[in-house]
Amino acid sequence: MRPLLFRALVVGAVVVVGGAGFAGGWLLKPAASSSPETLSVIAAGSLAPILPAFATAYAATVPGVQAPVSAQLYEGSSTAASSLAGGHQPYDLFVAADFRTIPSDLETPAPTVASWEVVFASDPIVLAYAKSDSTLGGISTTNWWTDIVKPGVILGVPNASADPLGANAIFALELQDAAASLSGALYGHFFDGSEGALAEPTSSTLYVSENVAGTALSSGEVDVYLIYKSYAVADHLKYLNLTAGVDLGGTSASNVSAYASATTTVLSGTGTKLDKGAPVLFSLTVPSTASSVALGLSFAAYLLSNATASTWASYGFAPLVPQWSDAPARVPAILSGSPSTGVTGLPSYLGALL
Repeated sequence: MRPLLFRALVVGAVVVVGGAGFAGGWLLKPAASSSPETLSVIAAGSLAPILPAFATAYAATVPGVQAPVSAQLYEGSSTAASSLAGGHQPYDLFVAADFRTIPSDLETPAPTVASWEVVFASDPIVLAYAKSDSTLGGISTTNWWTDIVKPGVILGVPNASADPLGANAIFALELQDAAASLSGALYGHFFDGSEGALAEPTSSTLYVSENVAGTALSSGEVDVYLIYKSYAVADHLKYLNLTAGVDLGGTSASNVSAYASATTTVLSGTGTKLDKGAPVLFSLTVPSTASSVALGLSFAAYLLSNATASTWASYGFAPLVPQWSDAPARVPAILSGSPSTGVTGLPSYLGALL
C-alpha cells in the first residue's frame, strides 16, 4: 500500500486531501456544510473484529462524519453481494474476502451495482482451536490433520454456498489430503460425498458463521475452525499456521495452479457451480447504489493508503504493492493515483479465474 498522491475530494462536510499529512497520507479541512454524514459499510464476516476500528479512526479524523457499528453489516461475502444486488439497503463500501465475488456477483452480467474492484491484500487460512481442549494439547503444524479427526472433535465452518470461507476451508482440507497422501480421508471425515461435489457436513462438522467463530470456540460448540489469520489475530484465538501449499496465502502462478486442484460445488441462484481453490485475496468497491459515493471513495482511499498499511499487516494481512484491479481503467482516480500507477491489472493467471 502506498501514500495517495496529493488530491482533494469533497465529502459532504469535509474536504479530504491525500498528501504529506496525518499518518503520512491525509490532511483534513472542514467544508462549508455542517450536516453529519453516516458511513455505512457491508463486509465479509471475518472483518467484524477489524473494520469497525478502521471506521472509527477514519471518522475521528474527518469532521462531520460518523461511523456507528449499527450502520455496518458483516456476513458472508456471497450473501453480502446478494444483498447489494437485490437493492435491499444502500452501503457506501463493500469489502469482500474473495476477489472473485465482486466481478462475478456485482459486475456480471451488467455492471449495475459495481464496475470495478481493488484487490489490496492476501490473508492465509489458519487452524484456530479451543484453548481448553485437552484432546488437542499436542496439536502442531506437522500433525494437525491427525489430531482433528480424533473422536469428539467438531470442526466449525461456514456454509460454502453463502460464504467463501466455507469453500476455502474445504480447499484447505483437500490440499492437505493431497499433501499427506491421505486419499481423501481428511475431507471425507468432515463431509459426505466425493471431493468436488456439493459438500454435505458429517456429524463431525457444524455450520457456524465466521463472525461468531470465536464465540463458538470459546463456548465449546466447536473445537477447531479453519479461518483467516486476520480474524484469529484480531479475536485473540489460539491458532497454528498451515503450510504454504495448503493455506491459500500464496499469490504466485505456481501457487494458483496448485490451489486450483481443490474444488467444491456450491449452490448458485437456482442451480450449482463448481468453485476452484484460489488465493485468499480481499477486495473492495464502492457500489453505484451507495448513499454517498464520495464518502465511500474517501473511506476506501483511507483503507488503501499508507495511513493504515501497518495496521493491516499487524493483523496478518499481506498488503499488495501495487494493488490489483479487474478493471484498472475504471478505478476512480482518488484510489488509483494520477497517472494510474498505484493500481494495475490482475495478473493473467488470476484474471483467468474470474
